[in-house]
Amino acid sequence: MSAQPIPAGFAPFAWHHLRGAVPGDWEVSRYSVEDRDGRLEFANRDGLRATASWEPCEREPDRATTMATFLERNLLGRAAARERGLRRDDLRTEERGAFLVGWLDDALPVQALAYDRAGGRLVRWIFEGAADARGRREIVAPVLSSCDFNDDPDVCEYHLFGIHAVLPRDYRVEDMVVLPANVLVSFEQEKGRSRATFRRWGLASSLRGEDSLLDFYARVVRTNRIEILSSEPRTVGGHEGLLARFSAPREHHGDRYMARRWRNGIAWVWHDREANRIAAFEQIGPDGREELPLSTVPGLREGD
Repeated sequence: MSAQPIPAGFAPFAWHHLRGAVPGDWEVSRYSVEDRDGRLEFANRDGLRATASWEPCEREPDRATTMATFLERNLLGRAAARERGLRRDDLRTEERGAFLVGWLDDALPVQALAYDRAGGRLVRWIFEGAADARGRREIVAPVLSSCDFNDDPDVCEYHLFGIHAVLPRDYRVEDMVVLPANVLVSFEQEKGRSRATFRRWGLASSLRGEDSLLDFYARVVRTNRIEILSSEPRTVGGHEGLLARFSAPREHHGDRYMARRWRNGIAWVWHDREANRIAAFEQIGPDGREELPLSTVPGLREGD
């Protein structure tokens, strides 16, 4: 997980090759599943506030020139840039950690570029409405100071939409469902075909009603053709929880055609009554796979 401090009132995020923190009232409005060339967009009630993106880049570019080119092509337009006589040196710049921050005037977005040499990637932030001194001080500076490259060679951290996990690097995002009170993020191992799925339900007391935790979970996952084979109550992170064994369809084409199932699924499920959320961490795959620990969800453990 990120070693950078989280500013007060900010919320952490981690996705593919970038992690950090943004103001607490910002929410992810758009995201990319693809990790090679991706982006996150953050918005609040006033609209789009910032976009973070990353792209492959074999060698470090001249970042000020790259920012001027972006302004010309994406914000001003070529004709306006020529009329204005835009040059690289027209940008005002300052260093913020690994990032070079650049802005032309208070009316245009602020850009920030960093080069991830270990990963061979260019990381870019575009901040809307933050080019004045206050915006740069209260928004741009703390966001950039919280950022680092999510490029541990062995594991990757994911922290988005209330889902938090640290998985082996060879797991890739396979499927996502993001609804106001229902989030699912599913990962699949590139070669081993093992799957790890994380679920979060909000408004848990209303969704669960008078059902036991097992009845609620079994009812919900039945729509994914998951069958509960056995379960036992457990305390998970101090919360009411359970450990369930389940079977589920294999996902690849030949397996689906033959209606084959894996029967070695493990699910940890817990109900955080204070946060009014129910969460689940499921894993399943071929026999002999290496089981992921409960600590795959950071800070989670069995018991109090």
